[in-house]
This record gives sequence, structure tokens and C-alpha cells, in this order.
Amino acid sequence: MTRVTTSPKSSSTDRECAVIFFAEEPVPSQRGVSTRITALLGSFSIEITPRESLRDPALLQESLPAASRVYITFLAERPFADTVTAAAAAVDQGMIPVPHVAARAISNRRQLDGMIGRLSAVGVEEVLLIAGSMSKPAGEFDDTIQVLASGCLQAHEISRVGVAGHPEGNKDIGNAGLADALAAKNAVATDQGLDMYLLTQFCFTAGPIVAWERRIRAEGNRLPVLVGLPGLSSPATLLKFGLSCGVGPSLKVLRKQSGGLLKLATKSVYYPDRTLLELAQAVEADPDSLINGIHFFPFGALRTTARWAEMVRSGQVRIDEDSDRMEAEE
Repeated sequence: MTRVTTSPKSSSTDRECAVIFFAEEPVPSQRGVSTRITALLGSFSIEITPRESLRDPALLQESLPAASRVYITFLAERPFADTVTAAAAAVDQGMIPVPHVAARAISNRRQLDGMIGRLSAVGVEEVLLIAGSMSKPAGEFDDTIQVLASGCLQAHEISRVGVAGHPEGNKDIGNAGLADALAAKNAVATDQGLDMYLLTQFCFTAGPIVAWERRIRAEGNRLPVLVGLPGLSSPATLLKFGLSCGVGPSLKVLRKQSGGLLKLATKSVYYPDRTLLELAQAVEADPDSLINGIHFFPFGALRTTARWAEMVRSGQVRIDEDSDRMEAEE
């Protein structure tokens, strides 16, 4: 099995983004890595926008295994009623809906209680709490901790909650702020008995994710981690979202791996196989890792992303040790 390591000649970006196996760690076997890939994809989740759900009512049922977790994105320009409708449609199709709830978009506790109540009424039992990208809060909620402390989730029997993880940082908060927020979320999860987990930004290489998970674990994090990966969208689309979402370091590696920005932009489809393989190698070599699942950001390519993930999960690919890529079995 090829190991991805740093070297003295590597650039600073390479050193940040390589998957590091420490000297005392065993080199994972190909069988172990293959098993780990299957485990990571065992119950993969995926995102959908309310608009996609309304446009294609059978999309989820036709694309995903029953009881898949489907995250419903928050779009400030869309009415909340669309989110409720999308969640109800997911339930009707045998899926587990996980709507995004953006703290800064909520005016007050009464509105929050009403939103969670409407979601609960259509069968929602889990939400993803995010702060939201608005520069100014709409009301009394500025962050997810305040929403967690409100008691509205528990009042409507929402006991499983995802919160955002930032392997490549967050320019609006800073590293110290992120560390404080994560410590507070761990405390709330323990105090309130919530089944809480971290869902990361999407990344184009495993190094920042692995290094970040090890660092926050050493600092006391005990929340499990779902890793966000881009789906099988066009590189041009991923570049656009990557720049807007602040995934800078791994974006540089993506450009380098693809032979530069121009070559990347001319490719029709991006595959996250190398990142998935690197993650599996790192987790297999580190039994204490809290990384335990994969979440896909398909950016409009839900069908093809779900089909590819299922193919990999079911073992219809082989690992090319020379290129550290996955290839379909012939």
C-alpha cells in the first residue's frame, strides 16, 4: 500500500495537506483499507436543496438506499415552507431528513420553536445546526450554542444534532473562537444528553481533515466526525464553491494534482476517490480516530454521486497502488 507522507522537499502546502503516518503507526494493509472504505461509506449521507426536491419528487427514492440521511440545505432566499415540504417528501420516500437550521436567520425564540415544531410534525428527528453566513444576525441568535441552550430542540424531541466542523478554519471566527465553540458544544452534548456529531466542510485532500481531527481530539473533543466530500460535479462548479466556502489549502492541492487551474477547469467530472482512499488509510492506521462516516456535497449531481458511492461501498472498484486511485472492476 502506498503511503502518502511528507518530505523535506515538500512545499508548505504539501506539508499541510499530506496524510501523515507517524513512525510508530503500522502501515495499513490493502484489505484493511478496503474494509475501512466500506465502513466509512456504510451509511453515507448526502445533501439536496429544497428546489431540487420540489423539481424532482422521486429523486431520493430512485437514487438512494432506504433510510439514507438526506440533508436539506438552508438557502436564505427560499421560504422555510420549502424546507418543511422537502423534509416531508424525504420521509414519504423512506429517507431520514436532516434540515439545516441557521441560527443567524432566526429572529427570536418563538420563531425557532415554531420552525422546529413544523419540522417535527412532518417526521424530522435530527437537524444540522449552523451559524449561517449572514454578516448580521436577524435577531437574538448569533451562534449555534444559543440555539442549543434554548431548549427548543428537546421540546420537540430532536435528540440527534449535527454541528459544523472546520478543518481548514473559518475566517469569520478564527482558531481560538473555533476551539472555544467546540469545547462548548462538547459540554452541551454531555450536559443535555444529545447525540451530537461534527460535519466538516468539504475538502479536496485528506491531510487537513486528518490533522484537524487529531488536534481537536488531543484538545478534548469527543464528538464523532462525518467528513464532507464533494460529489461528482464539474471541477468548475467545485472551484466556485470551494473559493466561497474557504477551503483554500486543499483547493491548492486540487489544482496541483490536476495539472493547474486551466486543466482542472476543462475536466468534465471530479471524483473524490483519492481523498476517500487517503482518509481510509489514515483512519485504518489510527484506531482512536473519531472519523466514522462520509457526507457528500453533490452540488446538483446527486444521482451520479449516489451511484458512485454505492459502487465503491459494494466493492465494485479496485485500488491502484501506483496512483492511489480507485478503478472500476472489469
